[in-house]
Amino acid sequence: MKILFLIAVLMFMSCGGSSGGREDVEDIHGAADVNDAYENGGDEACGEGCVETAEDAFDAHEAEVAGLPFEYTRPEKGEPVTEQELADVTDKYLELLKGTRYFDFVYERAHGWPETDPEKRYWFGTWWSGVKVSKKEGKVTYLHGADGADNNGIRTPPFFEGACFAYKLSQKPEYERVIRKLIRGMNAWIMGMEREENPPGIVMLTRAFYPESIVSKDHETELFIDYSLNWPGEDNGATEYVHNPTNPYWGDIWVKNKRSKDDIGHMFRGIAQMDTCADILSGDTKKDYEDMIEFYSAWSRQVEKDGWAISTYDKEGNIWIPPDGLAHFFDSFNVECTIIISLRLLGNGDPGEWDCENGISEIDELATAKPSNAQMQRSFHESAVLHTLRTGYFSMAKLLLEGLAARVETTLDKLQSEDPPEHPDPKDMAELILQSANAGVPLTWREVRYIHDRIKEAHESFLNPDNEPNYNLFKTETPDGNYSYNPGGSGLKFNDIGLVLGTCAAKYLNPASKPVIDCGKIKSEL
Repeated sequence: MKILFLIAVLMFMSCGGSSGGREDVEDIHGAADVNDAYENGGDEACGEGCVETAEDAFDAHEAEVAGLPFEYTRPEKGEPVTEQELADVTDKYLELLKGTRYFDFVYERAHGWPETDPEKRYWFGTWWSGVKVSKKEGKVTYLHGADGADNNGIRTPPFFEGACFAYKLSQKPEYERVIRKLIRGMNAWIMGMEREENPPGIVMLTRAFYPESIVSKDHETELFIDYSLNWPGEDNGATEYVHNPTNPYWGDIWVKNKRSKDDIGHMFRGIAQMDTCADILSGDTKKDYEDMIEFYSAWSRQVEKDGWAISTYDKEGNIWIPPDGLAHFFDSFNVECTIIISLRLLGNGDPGEWDCENGISEIDELATAKPSNAQMQRSFHESAVLHTLRTGYFSMAKLLLEGLAARVETTLDKLQSEDPPEHPDPKDMAELILQSANAGVPLTWREVRYIHDRIKEAHESFLNPDNEPNYNLFKTETPDGNYSYNPGGSGLKFNDIGLVLGTCAAKYLNPASKPVIDCGKIKSEL
């Protein structure tokens, strides 16, 4: 009977769910933010029942990188990297950033609504799927397909995480502008669900939304953002187009409903990782960041109020909770506990009755058998580590971090075995290693060498001379033609290239981690 239930759960979900919570969950009420604990000092900042003082929590922190509020090491593994090898891979990584115009390219491709709109409606940028890029008579068009975009929350956060790391290392405004554009995109996903007739207090999240087509003059070359095929677009089993003619920000728009949970872990991990650079954001960007925290805290409370389900509009515009697994977080067998605790911590500041132990459920092998489910489980776990750290639940965080390290270790063991599984592919493995390092997992030399191999492969792939015009689309000398929206390449996902910078800058970087790149050189050349 138990096996039949597990099969039903796995068929029902896009991924998996959590433990129903335990009443004996350890009550470690840390400061709402670990910086507050440090600045206020002493046990008072921690609250009654706290088992660690702020001073203890910050013993391991260094001047520029906060590090972990506790000691956590792993056994040595792999052949040490020499200084020359480190220097060589650092050079290749810098060439990769410069040759792709990485953050400038991200700023140009990310779009939604232009800052140069004469009516000054809310501008933002998102990293989409399903976009065709063309240039004709010197003007660029981004044409959105009729089926629309799904899971923009998988693609967008790694870009603003990478920009946050770059900004922390350099404090140059060109990195902050990327952060601002993309976190405004996160805000827009919630703002797009608003309408004049909404009941007070209802907070929902769109899968994607489409305002009117518009000309953007944000760049050197004019850009036409063409949403015409989405007015309305083509429905499918996962989502439907719903008309919202009374949106207070963009007016008449079409919304894709049935918000999936597939990318929620990526989004909440990105929100937490913004702690790395939040303290140095300038005024306007800081306000947008605070709006993001407010929006997603309110949305988290809405999801909990709805029984860990994601409400949306139906075709008639009624508020509705779809029965599909994509709209429900599961609270059985601890399978989606890690994302539930992330929602709980952002929405309420405490885990409530939830305790995810090490973050690996008793049915993890079943829950990760499908590649998309495995990706969700990884992102849910990364998110939970960061949210327990940022809210001061350090004992929970350490146990979750140990589980995340075990996930890295066992997954890489399988991938490097004589009979490797079909998934994860090397780019997914690299993402897991980098995101885990940026959440506090101390990397071994084996994992560092794995990332080095991916950087070398990405360097060769993305810097193919044939790709050069695509990276310079908005230059007047770039010829007319059709171009790719998302650069194809191997080694690393294009979205994840900036994550390597986190191994120098991430707030919770573990001082016991082996170096991936020469951080001094990176900082001097960014």
